[in-house]
Amino acid sequence: MYSVQKVLFTECKWKEKVNPSDILRGLKEKSKHVQWRQNEREEYFCLMAKSFTKKTEEKNVLLFDLHDLQRLTR
Repeated sequence: MYSVQKVLFTECKWKEKVNPSDILRGLKEKSKHVQWRQNEREEYFCLMAKSFTKKTEEKNVLLFDLHDLQRLTR
């Protein structure tokens, strides 16, 4: 039986007005260095920052800013 293996790559930039596209591009490049099940895995990406210049809606990408984190911890 075949099962998809999932992996989550996360990066935190604790700065204001972070451009998520730039960080995401770099994180995706770094993910290529992880040798685990490269052709079989389902990749997810998570970015955290104090704030973003814009929030993009891209498949398998999660963005959390300070307001999101505050709301989640209440």
